[in-house]
Amino acid sequence: MGFQIGDSVRVRGGSLVYKVIALTGCMVTILITNPQPDGSVMSFNSQSVQNLDESRIEKA
Repeated sequence: MGFQIGDSVRVRGGSLVYKVIALTGCMVTILITNPQPDGSVMSFNSQSVQNLDESRIEKA
């Protein structure tokens, strides 16, 4: 799909917004964005940083 570092993305079917922080082949590392578009602030937990295949995410 052609993601770049700094892109705002969502995990497909999800509502949380993440930023792309690293790209390795077809793998994309994403970090939770604060605040979220609705103004909420997400706490940092094991889901805050994820490494996913690019087919599992979409631009926000």
